[in-house]
Amino acid sequence: MSLTPTEIRDNPQQPGVQAQVYVPDQLIADARNLVTQPILLGAGVLKRGTVLGQQNVNPVQVVAGSSNTGNGTVGTVAVGSAVETGGYVLLATSATVFKVTNPEGTVLGNATVGTAFTHAEIGFTISAGGTAFVATDTFTINVFDAVGTYIQCVRTASDGSQTPVAILVDDADATAGPVSAGAYLAGEFNASKLIFSSTWALAALVSAMRPYGLFAKSSISSASPSNNSAP
Repeated sequence: MSLTPTEIRDNPQQPGVQAQVYVPDQLIADARNLVTQPILLGAGVLKRGTVLGQQNVNPVQVVAGSSNTGNGTVGTVAVGSAVETGGYVLLATSATVFKVTNPEGTVLGNATVGTAFTHAEIGFTISAGGTAFVATDTFTINVFDAVGTYIQCVRTASDGSQTPVAILVDDADATAGPVSAGAYLAGEFNASKLIFSSTWALAALVSAMRPYGLFAKSSISSASPSNNSAP
């Protein structure tokens, strides 16, 4: 019987060199007075530096069952005064009727396709598609807590988000539903690096942010310097 030895040497790994380059975006004008906080971003694909407002109404998300036969949809959801946070389940019992159950498991009634469903907790209309629903098709309407939910600040909004109270720290994608993100709640920023809705003029936005500790400063240029030579 022969034995083939395996040779092991010191430091078997190959040497290598790795480098990273930091490219500042110049959003921050003065880092000494920054205040940050985790937030819930309610909607949209937003970039770092986006000016945010806080909603005072509950954001909602409609999710169709992955195995649905029917291809109809749930229209705009109205949140009632007695709404509960969590998932409202819409379960088809026939091609035209869905049983509505709240997050606590209480049946709120039946929703008929094509007819508005109205309740103190929630309201919506299910629209038929080209393929009819069948029993066991489902939708889930997720209702999230309004406290701490932020979206891009739009001056013409009426849900609380029309007030600019925060600036997004990092890029975030909330298209599939609210996600955790970070926000600046106070600090000094370069106005030319802010991302904001076209409903705002920069001068008006700067004034509106100031009472909330967000100071946007104008600068001669926020572009990268062309050289580092001293005069």
